[in-house]
Amino acid sequence: MQKNLVKVNGWGKLSVKTKIYPLQTIYSAGYVFMDKAYIYLDEGGKDSVAVWLLPKAKGVKVEQLALEFSQELLNYAHYFSSLKANAESVKILLQRALFSASPSLVQEAEEKEIKDLIAELEQEEVKESKKGKK
Repeated sequence: MQKNLVKVNGWGKLSVKTKIYPLQTIYSAGYVFMDKAYIYLDEGGKDSVAVWLLPKAKGVKVEQLALEFSQELLNYAHYFSSLKANAESVKILLQRALFSASPSLVQEAEEKEIKDLIAELEQEEVKESKKGKK
């Protein structure tokens, strides 16, 4: 059962460590629970958030809601860590899909990249010439 669950007047209070579950994860899990429970977030201490849950439906136990909320936290923590780890791959796949739909975009992107490189080299050349004059 939940070790950190405190029950007060029908509400259940969970203390969630923000070092383990960032605010984005807590908000996402809370959003999913809006149809199951009333949710109130509060400061829970130095590095934690207090999540207060009150069941909307009669007969639902706070303990069950707390367990489900904990599972949802883990679900979103995994989702966001996978999203971060795969961001570059997703970016490449989207670029390939867009470029295959319109090959002219590839040429435009290459031309822009070449212009940017030339401008960068020119800036470096100007800096080098200023250093040489001193």
